[in-house]
Amino acid sequence: MTRAQTPTSPFTVDALLDAHRLNGLAANPRSGAVAFVSTVQQSGSAAEADETAEADGTSATAPGGATPAAEPTAGDYLTALYTVDEAPARLTSPLASVGGASVDDEGNVWFIAKRANTADDAAEDASLWKLPARGEAIQMATRPGGFSSVTVRGTTVLATGPIADGAEDEKTHAELYGTRTAHKVTGILHDSFPLRSWDSDLGPDRNGLLIADSSDTGRSDSRDAGTLSFRHGPVPAGRVTGVELSADGTVALLDVRRLEEKTTEVTDIWRVDIASGGAGILLHAAHPIDYTTQALSPSGRFAAVSEETAWTAESNLQQRSVLVDLATGAAQPLWPAGDQWYSITWLDDDTLLATSDYRGRGAVWIGGPDDAQPRLLAGGADQPYHYSSLVSAPEGVLAIRSSVAEAPHLVAIDTASGDVEIRTNPADDLAPAGRLEEVVTTAADGTELRAWLALPATASAAEPAAPHPLAVFVHGGPWGSWNAWTYRWNPWPFVAAGYAVLMPDPAISTGYGQAFIDRGQQELGGAPFDDVMALADAAIARADIDETRQALAGGSYGGYMANWVAGHTGDRFRCIVTHASLWDVTTMGATTDNGSWALAMAEQAQTYSPHLSVGDIEVPVLVIHGDKDYRVPIGQGQQLWFDLLTFSKTPLDAHGKTQHRFLYYPNENHWILSRGNARQWYQEFIAFLNQHVTGA
Repeated sequence: MTRAQTPTSPFTVDALLDAHRLNGLAANPRSGAVAFVSTVQQSGSAAEADETAEADGTSATAPGGATPAAEPTAGDYLTALYTVDEAPARLTSPLASVGGASVDDEGNVWFIAKRANTADDAAEDASLWKLPARGEAIQMATRPGGFSSVTVRGTTVLATGPIADGAEDEKTHAELYGTRTAHKVTGILHDSFPLRSWDSDLGPDRNGLLIADSSDTGRSDSRDAGTLSFRHGPVPAGRVTGVELSADGTVALLDVRRLEEKTTEVTDIWRVDIASGGAGILLHAAHPIDYTTQALSPSGRFAAVSEETAWTAESNLQQRSVLVDLATGAAQPLWPAGDQWYSITWLDDDTLLATSDYRGRGAVWIGGPDDAQPRLLAGGADQPYHYSSLVSAPEGVLAIRSSVAEAPHLVAIDTASGDVEIRTNPADDLAPAGRLEEVVTTAADGTELRAWLALPATASAAEPAAPHPLAVFVHGGPWGSWNAWTYRWNPWPFVAAGYAVLMPDPAISTGYGQAFIDRGQQELGGAPFDDVMALADAAIARADIDETRQALAGGSYGGYMANWVAGHTGDRFRCIVTHASLWDVTTMGATTDNGSWALAMAEQAQTYSPHLSVGDIEVPVLVIHGDKDYRVPIGQGQQLWFDLLTFSKTPLDAHGKTQHRFLYYPNENHWILSRGNARQWYQEFIAFLNQHVTGA
């Protein structure tokens, strides 16, 4: 079903950043579902606030109904829980942010939250809360370091959270945490790799398993119950990165990330018996093979698992679906003839559902455990939508749907017919003014290539559009696709400023099958660069694109490509914007938080490192980087800036100053998340294009 919306015009940066955002869903097939909705907190008001959907995980913050000691400042982003019925209602406090939630068998909503910007030191750690079907939220547990996730099935409350090194139980954990805090010790003594992950420092604690019985809560009808007692689960060597709990609450699967050798990490899957605490490895990883648990079958007999071959100098990143028998540990391929990277959940013991990227869009799949491949249920190539957060609930199979031109909204999918019903959106609808078209061309090796092209609205059907300046946006990953709405790198503020925005899916993009990824994995600046340029050439061949006014930009791997383009295209693009970008690939692998990349990139870095061509850069470059970026460390941005000022041949301006710029964020990470900084990011980005592309 296609959704008709009134265009949001003019589509301003403020309209984008202030919109309520639908981030995710949590559901219990027996009892109900809730939605995560994010909003921006305005100073001095009780308005909601938000955390962006593309963050590595929502940051937890305050109890439903609680009033913090201090108002959140303008621009804080917080997340709340909403119902998913015909009149969505907010379930948690507008002065709190929720970091994780689970709906139990009785319909109670358990969630992790803490107070937003409170001056109360005791409230800095995320607490565990329970919201009954009727009544106020009850604080069920607090602990030093707080909680990271929660799942409740049967009477089992399964949580994860930081556990102090050497702590045998919660009492010693609290003592060790208290001693460290009292002495103001922040140093961390490491004996292994990695030291950091994305924007978080690792150690001295590690994420571990916490188990409680929900029937043992003392005065559970009291608002200040707080009596839920947690015991530590088994502590395998490594850190818990994922948890799945069986429908009856008796068995858990843990994804445990551990160091295999030197700087190479792998993820094992452990099986834990909740009653006895007994544990054992279900799947043992050995580099380059890795595992991630996706979902347990309703009976608890089988687990759908993602088996991944890591990117090395000899292998390309590849994902396969595997079905594992929990009783025997026997594993067999799931949907072996399928050629997509599936995100899987179970409908019933005989039926699995999945979502995937699909040719610049998304798809919903359905199939049995013994099928060679699933069949397409919804989505696919004849529609513009991408699907995510697929859950099964009494309300039906729910999902979040969006497109490059439409913000995320709630839908229900009929598993018999594939019909998609648009449900009432608990967040804001955004439909920018403009039009979205496809650009298709053919690579030198005969591969079909495609991109989305966002354009300003034409004045009338009979009136040809004036040629528009072109901004080319290269996506990150490099395993990714321009196929869904994004609040970062959103093309529509640029369209509102008069630009056409090309969003190519070059080699290594997902949704086109494994062979498409294999085309470019071992030559980061080879086939992907050629594909980007081929699609840009196809775009400027159009009558409505001005080939004399072009710019190119990208973030992360897209930033790598922006740097590569800067040194290999002369003055074709009037300027380059590069965000959180790889510059010196010969050193980047040794400083990132993913140690396997150093060896994976070592050989091709001698050919495909952008810094080797700095002397050929002759157009202005806007460098953007956050100091807390541990995935592409700030040193990459600093070296790029130094090299641009020292070795590039970009001319000086009329005042003898460089035309390069560095937009530096001391407190941001791989993504620019705070509202004020995000606004500045868009403004400076567009202003840089205006100065060098259109002469504004």
